[in-house]
Amino acid sequence: GADSPSSARPPLSSSSAQPSPMRNLSSASGGLYVSAPGKIILFGEHAVVYGRTAIAGSIDLRTYVSLFTSADGRIYLSLPDLGVEKTWMLKDLLKAGERLAAEYPVDESQAPSLELLVPLARKLSGSCEDQCGVQHLAILAFWYVLLGVAHRKSAAILKAGGVLAGEDYLQAMAVTLTNCSARKMVQPAAPAAAASGGGDESAADAAASMDLLAVKTTVRFELPSCVGLGSSGAFCVCIVTALLQSSGLIPPASIVADAEGNMTWEEDHLDTIRKWSAAAESLIHGRASGLDAAVCTYGGVATFKPGTRIEHLKNLPDLRVILVNSKVERNTSRMVQTVKGLMKRFPEVVDGVFHSIDAISREAAGILGKAAGNDHEGENGEGGGDGTSAPPTPLLNGGGTTAELDHRSLQPHSGSVRSASLSSYIAGGKRDSCASAISGCSTAAGGGSGSTSDTFAKLNELCRMNNQLLIALGVGHPKVDQICTLLARYGIHPKMTGAGGGGSVFAFLKPDISNTLLDMITSELVKLGYDVWQPPLGGPGVVEHSRRPALFSLPLPSRDGGGGSHAGVGATSSGGSSAHSATSALSTPSLHHK
Repeated sequence: GADSPSSARPPLSSSSAQPSPMRNLSSASGGLYVSAPGKIILFGEHAVVYGRTAIAGSIDLRTYVSLFTSADGRIYLSLPDLGVEKTWMLKDLLKAGERLAAEYPVDESQAPSLELLVPLARKLSGSCEDQCGVQHLAILAFWYVLLGVAHRKSAAILKAGGVLAGEDYLQAMAVTLTNCSARKMVQPAAPAAAASGGGDESAADAAASMDLLAVKTTVRFELPSCVGLGSSGAFCVCIVTALLQSSGLIPPASIVADAEGNMTWEEDHLDTIRKWSAAAESLIHGRASGLDAAVCTYGGVATFKPGTRIEHLKNLPDLRVILVNSKVERNTSRMVQTVKGLMKRFPEVVDGVFHSIDAISREAAGILGKAAGNDHEGENGEGGGDGTSAPPTPLLNGGGTTAELDHRSLQPHSGSVRSASLSSYIAGGKRDSCASAISGCSTAAGGGSGSTSDTFAKLNELCRMNNQLLIALGVGHPKVDQICTLLARYGIHPKMTGAGGGGSVFAFLKPDISNTLLDMITSELVKLGYDVWQPPLGGPGVVEHSRRPALFSLPLPSRDGGGGSHAGVGATSSGGSSAHSATSALSTPSLHHK
């Protein structure tokens, strides 16, 4: 169907919000483009799910979404890197949104209820209960967000007095879509007016706030899925951001994020994106700590502990990292279940492993940089910026199952602690800064070569110990062992990043390593069939692009390649032999061997 324009609107939930400028999302105007970074967990994976500390950082291997409005009453989802092309009727979503609004109140402070929406998402998306592959889970997450938006938009219409039912509702939507097709921009009532419940609002005007749910959404990846690089988190952040903005639940981005003129959002809107994305990601992974969603939303390098605040690390030392994709897909949910099973069989032993991993994470945080906001804290680093601290979240006490935990309990608490934490996190200066692990722009005190060498030596040892503890938890893999053995010959100790069972490993590089030696190491890894990157660490989080990303101009990936990995565009090997070598045109300096 033909694309049609529509407009981004101010949040309906805030009467103080100013109406945002209307944004045309037609093909002529170029649509809405959003991207989010991947991530690597530096320390603490698996332990973080059980209430311990983890450290993670964004990496500049991004996931992109393009969104256009559709005038034919259909919803489109295209995931060419995963071989997904789906179409649904908008009227089915609208009916569901109307029923949800009539039966269930909306809690604007929280993400939509997974318990409420997932069964409905399965039904409307056509996904069966026993389908849990990457493609089906991505579709399910997309529909979870769609239903969450539809629920809120329908609730807002009811609150404003526009009680629409059955055929009247669909007829109003038909009028709205016709108006869009004719290039008639329908501007909804300002939030303050809507809250007053003006009853003279026409059905078509009330339904206008739904028009952007008829969307054509395309997602492209610069990183492969199922290898521990945060592709699921980045996917959820992109989908959530695009649908929330296009439906007017958050305004357009307004803060400059980088030197290219890309924009990001205000703190409260980023927090909304994070909450929704963490819920959607937990749908994909079975249980998610919220760390991936936070890093993919905000960027930077941060420490995280469930039930407490996210802390941004500043003054990162001048260290370089290498990232290796084993090309062995692993299922995060399966790995989480593996650890859970071990915990049930040997609770004291596994708890001891988690305690050691937690100590490693805290030691690494002290080495990597000072956590923002610590100036007003006690020596133990506990407590919020306002002198308070959120109580730790009780996880798996008494052998409770992960399914019994609400996803919100795995995220930083709301209120003053959350505000203080995210303020310090966002103010950490990582946006388009020199805080990259390979930028050479360290601001750490005493950043001489001796100090940097000592920092590398400590982090290198911590990586070795953390990796061995992950193996003890049962999430290792022979391919990962092979990579670790190869790098250990050069005095470099990598560790798994993410759920394990394959996936990716990363390592800090010696500060004085020569390019010749680095090329030799990379050549050995490539000959063994692995992908190698040196991505910048700690860059911007989710952004709205000022122009169409080059990724959308590249040929669609071939689906007949081997290897078993759903490699996203940009996941080429260092040797340039990949079928996706056309991606070199858009490679950033992070892709060392393009």
